[in-house]
Amino acid sequence: MTDATLLAKATVWAATEPQAANQAFNINNGDLFRWKDLWPKIAKYFNMEVDTPLPLNLQTMMSDKENIWADIQQQQGLNYNYQEVSAWAFGDFVFSWDYDFFADGSKARRFGFHEYIDTEQMFFRLFDEMRNKQIIPKDKPVSW
Repeated sequence: MTDATLLAKATVWAATEPQAANQAFNINNGDLFRWKDLWPKIAKYFNMEVDTPLPLNLQTMMSDKENIWADIQQQQGLNYNYQEVSAWAFGDFVFSWDYDFFADGSKARRFGFHEYIDTEQMFFRLFDEMRNKQIIPKDKPVSW
């Protein structure tokens, strides 16, 4: 995972740190996680239950859900329509891997960039931010 604020800090660091000149860096949060461990925590945040994973294609599964989102958007006073908050093809890409993916960000640390972000906390901060900006519901919508 890569948090945008961490990536921005790393970009400024790489642009201003002389030893980082003409180098490429892989910037990531700096911790390791598995979705199977994170999903129950995300579900708890949203007051939802977790069940056995079910392989599915998000683009197909979500193709007819725009009206449901419109109802939720109206119920909750949300600011963004379905097309603005959904990227199912990206979800299919990320969640379809059948292997653990680890990105090595140690080169940046060797060159002097030592900041990191806890991925779990990043998600909860982002969810809080999205709730505060009325991008996602503050409460579990009736339609769910």
